[in-house]
Amino acid sequence: FSGINLSVLRDDASDGKAARLSSRRRCIYFACHDLSRMGESAPLGTHPDDALLQNHGQHKSPRGSRSSCIPKHAKEQHTSPTASRSACSSKGDDGAATSKKKSPLGDRELTAGEAASSVCDGGNAARPPRISGSDAQSKSFAQFLGGQLGCDSQWPLHDGPTASELQQRREGIYNFFQVPLNLEPFLMFGYLACLESFVQQLTFLPLRMASALLALVRWRSPSLTQKRDLLRGLLILLSWFVLLRYDMSQAYHNVRNQSTMKLYVVFNVLEIFDKLCSSFGQDILESLYRAGRKRSTWGMILDFVIAFVYINLHTLVLFYQSVALNVAVNSHNNVLLTLLISNNFTELKANVFKRCESENLFQVSCSDAVERFQLSVYLLLVLIEKLVQTKDWSTKRLQDFGISLLSVYVSELFIDWIKHAFITKFNRIRPDVYSKFMHILCCDTVANMQWAGGGADEPLAAVSSRMGFVPIPLLCLVLRVSGNDVWPLMQLRHWSGWLMALLLWLSLCALKVFISIVLLGFACLRSELSSSMRAPGEGKKLNLEGVGRFTLYGKQIV
Repeated sequence: FSGINLSVLRDDASDGKAARLSSRRRCIYFACHDLSRMGESAPLGTHPDDALLQNHGQHKSPRGSRSSCIPKHAKEQHTSPTASRSACSSKGDDGAATSKKKSPLGDRELTAGEAASSVCDGGNAARPPRISGSDAQSKSFAQFLGGQLGCDSQWPLHDGPTASELQQRREGIYNFFQVPLNLEPFLMFGYLACLESFVQQLTFLPLRMASALLALVRWRSPSLTQKRDLLRGLLILLSWFVLLRYDMSQAYHNVRNQSTMKLYVVFNVLEIFDKLCSSFGQDILESLYRAGRKRSTWGMILDFVIAFVYINLHTLVLFYQSVALNVAVNSHNNVLLTLLISNNFTELKANVFKRCESENLFQVSCSDAVERFQLSVYLLLVLIEKLVQTKDWSTKRLQDFGISLLSVYVSELFIDWIKHAFITKFNRIRPDVYSKFMHILCCDTVANMQWAGGGADEPLAAVSSRMGFVPIPLLCLVLRVSGNDVWPLMQLRHWSGWLMALLLWLSLCALKVFISIVLLGFACLRSELSSSMRAPGEGKKLNLEGVGRFTLYGKQIV
């Protein structure tokens, strides 16, 4: 093709050679196009010189049809498409001066070149009329610029969501903001259940222990409930005496001055150990309480020793966790802020970005209720320590300390709301699932009362067990702090100190009775209303039988 290329590139303006130059230009294009078709299927008419071929279609090729310009190896390897286009091109060149054809776009008659191009394109009647490259480029840029400025109404818009998809997204937004309103009643019910179970060990357990000891003095055989009360009280007293040997001030300085790990790392490690001890301790205590007469004496002693070791270890974990929180609150730098950010965002990462079924969401909710109650106890202990150790309180110091405690608790609330909102959004769970969770806890409370004949000694024990709350280690921690810090300040050598202790104990008894009455009445009322309002076969019943906080469900335990 070198000779043809040189002749084409040569600038010759003579009229006699115009037809020959146009024919050679067409030969070069069709030969190169057929060679390119052997590697890829390029449609005819995509080359920039396609418009040039139409403009010069009326000139006859002096060397015949364009098939004569194609090499032999191109003909042998590419026969049928080339042959069809050669026939179309020959037909268009031979009748260029006289042949006419109706335009597929209207009543306009096509020229021979346009007719040949229409035939070679397979008779596509919807092919738009050709315009020059500069006109098409300017028109496309004008349309693009008009679309960007919002002036061109004919500029095509992208396909948006359908009406059903928009309604679903709008409903997801509304559900996102309704999650806190549906979550807080469940967390409040769980919080009060944990508080009732905790105060139960401080108020009525000493009275029940006295009743069991009185039965032993009278040489009576104690019942299973009295044996359980004696074992529980003995575990609490022994653990309390052991923990009295640990100095909180020494532990405070050890945690604060150690440089091996950051404080937020220490707090996160202790929180993980707390969950592990809670899951293991429930089984230990239940096996100790439910042994009964079928267990031998040596077996009971072995179970008691294991339970004693567990309670001491778990109480030490809670003890150092409260000390770490105390260090963060009393620090003058950004330790508290670092602790809050690390702990809260680690919790978000562990729960939000994974698939969560309704059963897993129930476990997360129970865990949040227990953690909220434990955080309240930790903050109360920190406040007691601060009141005992600080002699002169100024308004500025009291305000800063109150803001620090409030920031810890408020951040826990907001993280719970954000976590549950995104879990329900990503897993497409409706916010009313929390009312179903509360109904399940109410049914557990009512079933426990019916099983005991209406006189259950601990009606909310089933709820605490399902939520994974173990009150004895936390009670030992409170007794240890109270025995070291509060008890010496009560001036028990005078009768006023004993009177103050008695009034405090009576206040806790009244609080326990009030919480029990409120929760039992609410549980009975909720169960009756739910059973009467539910129609047969309405909705999908959520089955959480045997699902607790530390139950393996769906490859995860919360």
